Amino acid sequence: MVDLALNHKSQTKPKDLAENMAQFVEIVLGNPLIRRILNFCTNRCDSCGRRIDLCLKKYVGYRVRMCSKCKISYFIIKTVLDHVINSIDLPRDDIETNLRNPMWRKGLSSVLEGIAKFGPKKPFTSNSPFLIVWNVTKVCNLHCKHCYESAGFPPSDELNRREALRAVDKMAKAGLAYIALSGGEPLMRKDIWDIAERIRKNEMALSIATNATLLNKKTAKRLKNLDCSFVQVSLDGAKASTHNKFRGVKVFKKTINGIRNAVDAGLCVGISTTVTKFNYEEIPKIIDLSEKLGAEIFMHYNFIPVGRGTEIAKFDITPDQREKLLNMMAKQIGKRKISLLSTAPQYGRVCSHFSALSLTHFDTVSQMREFKDSVKFLGEFVGGCGTGRLYCALDYNGDITPCVFIPIKVGNIKKDDLLDVWHNSTVFHQIRDREGFKGLCGTCKYRNICGGCRARALGYYNDITQSDPGCIFNKKEWLKIIAK
Repeated sequence: MVDLALNHKSQTKPKDLAENMAQFVEIVLGNPLIRRILNFCTNRCDSCGRRIDLCLKKYVGYRVRMCSKCKISYFIIKTVLDHVINSIDLPRDDIETNLRNPMWRKGLSSVLEGIAKFGPKKPFTSNSPFLIVWNVTKVCNLHCKHCYESAGFPPSDELNRREALRAVDKMAKAGLAYIALSGGEPLMRKDIWDIAERIRKNEMALSIATNATLLNKKTAKRLKNLDCSFVQVSLDGAKASTHNKFRGVKVFKKTINGIRNAVDAGLCVGISTTVTKFNYEEIPKIIDLSEKLGAEIFMHYNFIPVGRGTEIAKFDITPDQREKLLNMMAKQIGKRKISLLSTAPQYGRVCSHFSALSLTHFDTVSQMREFKDSVKFLGEFVGGCGTGRLYCALDYNGDITPCVFIPIKVGNIKKDDLLDVWHNSTVFHQIRDREGFKGLCGTCKYRNICGGCRARALGYYNDITQSDPGCIFNKKEWLKIIAK
């Protein structure tokens, strides 16, 4: 992943810095007067555009045209940033370097806009999605047992090239910082390079999730030249037999070669493994193999009974097995070359019992020991799974959903305004209201740093507000499910 951290050499002790930052966010930014001022500075200007982004650009030396209101906003933003930088001794050069990165700058803009709109809530909701995972196609050359998309043959309603490029423009206008291309197999889409180039043209970061069978040296180099931030490769076994059985085709060698090609091209590579009883015992060896191949990230994916996954629900691991797996991973954080992440929201709780931290499943910064304490205050603000708060999904036909594993249509990019859907969807509001969750997830003391997996709640109970039956604290509910 692209490093979102500020590499500072503060004289402030990390613990004090974390407490000061938490206090700043809660007290200062929670002040009604400050929020009104922030709201003025983050309003979108009819003449100039995204006001806060323009202010941040000007702050680092870009020449931008501003109306009188935007100039007033810039003066306020500059004064606040100067005060914060001087107060906690952050090197200005590092700040300016990060703000010149469009993804970093847009992400910060969305955070500030989110605080102005929603307040510094725990967990936090950004003004626009920071990230959208886009299933650009339903076409795939494999037939995986767990596929949430039930991918295979081309559908009749897939976005055409013109519609797809227009969707990119709409996401950019909404303020997105990052688009993650997925599928299906995204490399099977003929116009994938046009889409990727359009993403880069709109100054958004790009990543791709692939089975790597089509990831030859030429393709890997092309992704590198497009400034692809991250390549996620699915690997479901340390042995060919395990991976091939799960994928429905004998492709283990092609997958390994694809990983090597991506690493050799200088791309940041992550290995993702959906853990089931098929491969549970192989996870330590898959992590070792991932590290040996040069991957920077290993990602444990929660199994979700959706799509073709409904056919193998009986092979989901138990709460005890999941807890053991998460503990095994958390113990190794900071002791290996590879970052160990998980889509299980419970990972944040497990990591908190060790000298480790995991803010959300795409966070690698907090696993760096030099940043761990200084970002600790973010735990309850970032709050485990970011579905409906920090990111959402876009399907091959333009349907907007909370997550690729939650097939609930909340709008369509072709006809609906993305920000309007993000701000007003009833489903998104349900996901954000953790106090309204049913069962243990609504009362758990770890609610803010976890919240449970909403996709698993939907998959097992057909209710996104139900408790996550995969959690060790919900073991009794899991036993009821498997007894049926």
